[in-house]
Amino acid sequence: MIRSIIALSIFASACGDATLPPSQPQAPPKLAFDPRAKLDIASEDVAFDNGNVPGTIVRPTALGKYPGIILMAGSGPTDRNWNSPLIAGTNGSGKLLAESLASHGAVVLRFDKAKVGGNKEPVTAATTIDIYRDEGRAALALLRERHDVDAALLFVAGNSEGAYHTIRVAEAEGHAIAGILLLSGAGISLAQELVAQVDAQLEKAMPAMKDATHTALQQAFADIIAGKPVDPAVVSKIPGIQMLLRSLTAPDAAGLARTLLAFDPITELPKVEVPVFVYAGEKDVQVDPDVNAKALAAASSHSTLFLAPDANHILEHEARAKADIGTDIKYNEPDRVLDPASADAIAQWIALTISKR
Repeated sequence: MIRSIIALSIFASACGDATLPPSQPQAPPKLAFDPRAKLDIASEDVAFDNGNVPGTIVRPTALGKYPGIILMAGSGPTDRNWNSPLIAGTNGSGKLLAESLASHGAVVLRFDKAKVGGNKEPVTAATTIDIYRDEGRAALALLRERHDVDAALLFVAGNSEGAYHTIRVAEAEGHAIAGILLLSGAGISLAQELVAQVDAQLEKAMPAMKDATHTALQQAFADIIAGKPVDPAVVSKIPGIQMLLRSLTAPDAAGLARTLLAFDPITELPKVEVPVFVYAGEKDVQVDPDVNAKALAAASSHSTLFLAPDANHILEHEARAKADIGTDIKYNEPDRVLDPASADAIAQWIALTISKR
């Protein structure tokens, strides 16, 4: 110890009054996304797009630069957690997925889309499907500004209708993002998907009305897309269908409905040049996995298809046989968890995509 002190004294004398330069702040290390990791995470509320769009970021607590992921919610009043006031339960799988991905080493942003939750973005007769694309791009811009995000490793994931918007964000972003995940997305237009869903429900509840309703609903959607007036009471006497059509023909929703109903994912997905993860749960009773996921995967030369044997439409584990589910979907109830096989497949694909860059 004495020799060390003497040596330091000699060094100081030799240097005169010179002092060591002040230490420079070092950039946080870039850390690998690891599907095996179980990192500590924290959440924080954020706002972007001039403060109109509220969201939640989940991130690892350890210092580092991580891949960034945005999650885009599904149809109707589905919020950032993937909860909806139309469906009982608040254990949203969007929140569960965000926390799972963050624990593997990612900064994950989920947000309330236009006219949902705390979102203040105005929706008027002039609003089109572009509003969702623009919100997604604004979310990416927020991640790019963060010191804990590797801006070269950004992903966009969308569930259900959110898959449409994910495709459109990817078209606009080009190679500025690393990949997209289409989670339970439809391989047909929303107009076609809504007709298919109504057909399935009427087949079980009112089979005698199925064919006539199918034809009338197809024509109604075609008229909405063409900007023609539609009277819900003339289209159908079924209250649920009338309610659906009223929501699509309301004055402040007409432009949005027209452009959203017409969007064709099979035409647009081939324009996306980054890797695409196409996912479906085989116990999805809303969007047929065989028809839709396989069509999406076939539409992209950059796709990876994964069908989860025991998952539902919103990536939750479903132990029941598909035939036993019916309309008793039990989304977001307190005991629901992410399907383990689904969560693992998503994490593995992200890690593999990162490793190839």
